[in-house]
Amino acid sequence: MTKPANPKKSGDISSISDRPIYGPQRTALESTIAALESDGRLAGIDRARVEICRGLATMLDAEPESAALWREYRAAEKSLREESSEYGDPFDALVASIRDTAVRDEKNSAK
Repeated sequence: MTKPANPKKSGDISSISDRPIYGPQRTALESTIAALESDGRLAGIDRARVEICRGLATMLDAEPESAALWREYRAAEKSLREESSEYGDPFDALVASIRDTAVRDEKNSAK
């Protein structure tokens, strides 16, 4: 008689083996990508930049002593995080909305 298979539970150690194993640079990059996506700062058009960063991070994990890879990776990762004119900086957007509201408010407008 065979035992029925138990479904994997969240937090179950056996589910960890289903995840890819990355080195420290790729792991950190995946966290950065997830944060940028959750903030709405990455779109489909950014896919190529994301994949370039992933490839470089994976190569860097394999060859951490390569100065050339570090240069390329830093530039690519910075490019990924930069605020584009399309998305803008959330703080700048907040300041602009406050400024625009104050200008439109009749109490605050100059007579």
